[in-house]
Amino acid sequence: MPFIAPPRSALETSLEALLTGAGIAVPATVDDPLPSLLAASEAALARIERLEAEKARIEGRLVDAYAALHTIEEQQATALVTSSPVPITVTQVVTQEIACATGVGPAEVSRRLELATAPRRHRVVREALRRGEVSLYRALQVVTETRTLPDELVGDVATTVLAPAPDGSIASQRLFSSRLRRCIRAADDRRSDERGRSAEAARTAYGRVTEDGMGTFTVTATAERVIAALDRADAMARAARAAGDPRTLDQLRSDALCDLAIFGSLGSQAGSFTSAPAATVRIVVPFEVAAGLSDAACELPGHGWVTAAHARRIMTAPGSVWQRLAVDVETGRAIELSTDSYRPTAAMVEHVRAVDGVCRGPGCQTPADRCDIDHLVPWPAGPTSVTNAQSLSRACHNPKTARVWTAARAPDDGIRWTTLAGRDYVTYPKDWREALDDPGSSPPPRPRNDDPPPF
Repeated sequence: MPFIAPPRSALETSLEALLTGAGIAVPATVDDPLPSLLAASEAALARIERLEAEKARIEGRLVDAYAALHTIEEQQATALVTSSPVPITVTQVVTQEIACATGVGPAEVSRRLELATAPRRHRVVREALRRGEVSLYRALQVVTETRTLPDELVGDVATTVLAPAPDGSIASQRLFSSRLRRCIRAADDRRSDERGRSAEAARTAYGRVTEDGMGTFTVTATAERVIAALDRADAMARAARAAGDPRTLDQLRSDALCDLAIFGSLGSQAGSFTSAPAATVRIVVPFEVAAGLSDAACELPGHGWVTAAHARRIMTAPGSVWQRLAVDVETGRAIELSTDSYRPTAAMVEHVRAVDGVCRGPGCQTPADRCDIDHLVPWPAGPTSVTNAQSLSRACHNPKTARVWTAARAPDDGIRWTTLAGRDYVTYPKDWREALDDPGSSPPPRPRNDDPPPF
């Protein structure tokens, strides 16, 4: 008697469609024509393992391609770089080239190039990548953490940290990281002082705006300074709490550190922390937002975006100073002014930065007020004027000065860049009204009243 499959449930039909869409084949039998959940999960997991290995092999080829491009552009740029009046390396040129072409961040590209251009030093990791046995993420961790080690030790460290777990399975991320830290300490104990000095030299402070009008502030310093700062903030927070301040300790620590950094002092009574300090950074508030006609996000150049309501709070905080920036209503670009001078005046510099908003190099988002003012056509062939000036970060200025990249005017106030690989990119002046076109930037329309007038 022929086998008649029972009707499929909605769950079974959905499961089969899901497996098919993911390219997962689960063998069926006469006794069990529909895949069991156990068989389906095993098939899906096996598919994930195969794809991860395939991805790693592709990443290995990606690193090889990075190495090939570096070798090619090294031949192209050698004469230019060695005769350049500014400090620039082939690695910097290739990093920018790849970042512009792929959208991958320069820091990530730089780490990949470090792996790509040291085939002997990182032989173990490179071979593991080609075999699909390690991800690029882990490979780059090895590259970063072994930076201070001599070449002869790097291979031994990589072999140890890439080994399977004791049961033969792939090592977990925690096991991998633990092994890496242990090996680095064991191999580099004699270089700890040197590493400490290098780490201290790299101390920094930076922040970024996050959602809901908040932000994070990160300070990297020596351990004792960080601990001292945190201890002081904690002591102040606990004292304020004991005096009756209703805020939580976490809130008090945050407010204490911010008040100390901004004002240099701390309020002694409950609730005396300043909640809305006067605006001392630039915030771009379109007229429509200031007037309440739009809810478009507003830009803190170089930091991120805040909501319209938050922007209105900042601009109306006591002590805030408004600075008007006239922009073209249709294009959103700062209105062009013309003047000529041997050297750019302060007013010209401010104007050029207002027009550009950010670095005019391809893909660069460095705020214009942190950039150099560059002659698009080098002086004296080109005049010192706002029409021949552009804002360039040092990372974009140096390749142009070294003639590794060329720049020329393009239609619609654009600047066309041509890289060493022959790629063209065009950048345009900042559109200061771009947020007004974002979805949800305008308040909901008022309800219409279609009733006839009462007369």
